[in-house]
Amino acid sequence: MADNNAQQFQKLLGQLYEAVKRHDPAALGKIRELLKKVPQEPNLLHLAGLASADRNDWAAAIDYLTRSLGRQPAQPEVNNNLANIYARQGNNTLAEQHYRQALSLQPEFQNAWKNLGLLLTETEPLAALAALTQAVELDPQDVSALTALGDVCKALDNFDKAREYYQQALSINPAYVNALHNLGLCYKLNDELDLAIDCYEQALALAPDSAEIHYNYANALFEVGEHRRAEAEYLASLVKNPGFVLAHETLHEFYWQAGQPDQLEQSYQQAITLAPRDLALRVSYINALVAVDRQDAAQHQLTEALSIDTTAALLHAQGRLAADRLDYSSALAAFTRALGQAFDLDIAQDLARLHLSQRNYEPAQHVLDRILAFAPDNQLSWALQSLCWRLTGDARYQWLNDYQQHIQAFTLPTPAGYGTLPDFLAELEAVVLGMHQAQSAPSRQTLKFGTQTPGRLLHKPHPVIECYKAALTEVVQGYLSNLPRDDTHPFLRRLPENVSDHFRFSGSWSVKLKPQGFHVNHVHPEGWVSSACYITLPGSMGQPALGSDNAGCIKFGESALLLGDRDVVERVIRPTAGQLVLFPSYTWHGTYAFDGGPADFRLTAPFDVVPVAD
Repeated sequence: MADNNAQQFQKLLGQLYEAVKRHDPAALGKIRELLKKVPQEPNLLHLAGLASADRNDWAAAIDYLTRSLGRQPAQPEVNNNLANIYARQGNNTLAEQHYRQALSLQPEFQNAWKNLGLLLTETEPLAALAALTQAVELDPQDVSALTALGDVCKALDNFDKAREYYQQALSINPAYVNALHNLGLCYKLNDELDLAIDCYEQALALAPDSAEIHYNYANALFEVGEHRRAEAEYLASLVKNPGFVLAHETLHEFYWQAGQPDQLEQSYQQAITLAPRDLALRVSYINALVAVDRQDAAQHQLTEALSIDTTAALLHAQGRLAADRLDYSSALAAFTRALGQAFDLDIAQDLARLHLSQRNYEPAQHVLDRILAFAPDNQLSWALQSLCWRLTGDARYQWLNDYQQHIQAFTLPTPAGYGTLPDFLAELEAVVLGMHQAQSAPSRQTLKFGTQTPGRLLHKPHPVIECYKAALTEVVQGYLSNLPRDDTHPFLRRLPENVSDHFRFSGSWSVKLKPQGFHVNHVHPEGWVSSACYITLPGSMGQPALGSDNAGCIKFGESALLLGDRDVVERVIRPTAGQLVLFPSYTWHGTYAFDGGPADFRLTAPFDVVPVAD
């Protein structure tokens, strides 16, 4: 009789599980009724957790699943599902803990390996690679795992391997849109734009309502010079998803660089009319307005948004606007209140900036201690720390910033096939100038009075660019090989043991400055080593300008915090065509403006390098 009852109960559990999978709205009520009779039954608690998660009631789902594990800890499936919920909430620490617990109970749990890999893809790509490789070994036909493995390889710039995994997924399921779309992204990142466009068009034929595919299709069209078609696809992505923040930001930048100010705000205004309580959209709009110096309009949007809610992101925007109008007490209150809601690196860095500008060095250091513990390799954080040490007379400033040894100028080696370096530079100039299509500088970049190329310059499949990249690689190898490793130093501790194949170019672009153009002081937050190679320099570089003889030169040490006489220029380098200057990415640097006629310009090709493990 007992066996019969057990069989009936198992059958009921199966029926309830199927109801949850069907998203049956009555399923949770039925499960709760049963729980009144057997309140600690672990399988029912598991189902109640799944049904609650189906309603996006994360707190209830976590409670049910935790109670289920409390009654019966050895449940790999429950650990996996609980980890999924923590991952949805952004609690990666607890998510990873429960995925690994599931795997300790069931080492061949393929879904847990896949989920762990997906969780770690952005933060720990090498660990993600290992987890997803295990998932694919356990099920070679899992197209989602193959696609995720391709995504990790793409993130590591291993494009050949990424394409292999995407194509393997598509050989199993030719209509698997994620693999097709992400294969397009892979081609786009490697600057194989025609192949990327073909993938996007195939993906859109399968999923015409995907805002993300329309958006990435637009990006590829923009880079091949199809600007009107690109504009149409950006707009199509917003028709499919009016709250698509990244598409709004890109379209705003598209109009800004195209010199079409009348159209800058239309997409934001239309979307906010449709969804006035979409605060993520409001924050994006506020930041876009600030980027083009429309502070009054930004303040109006902020006031409206704050009447709806006071999120950390809105308080951050409030603090930035207050700091812009020199209302430092209001900025301090807003940043502090925002951080009280949730720790955010950008907000904390802005709070540290504010403290430094107001000579509040002790609280600045307190914030810096926290952010460096949170993100020990963030270059802006180290730039702020170096500034705090200098302003307080701490000797660690000189330890961190060795302006003679860490900053070095090199001459580009002449690539094979060219008689002289000027011959190569003339070809490189012609190729790079053809990529400068914009009318204005990017609204959120450091250059003033000039233009910047889109995409990743060093990934463009052009023979001249490939020669240039090979020459840069040789110089970077030499620079890194002569630096001493120091496990206590934020820059030197990341030196790879074998520099020949353990660094990669993480970002690369070109800047064309016009007369009176310059770079405001800045650092490269996502880099490790940074540089600019000088392709063409104006004739005025050798003539006095702006009351000095430093026209067009690069300067190091002076911050972006407008500290007046508390700021210093530690070193100035006057480059020549064909030179590049390498330095730690956290080093404050900028350039002096230069004079010249309408035909004069200063053409450079900056780049960032990171250790390959990053």
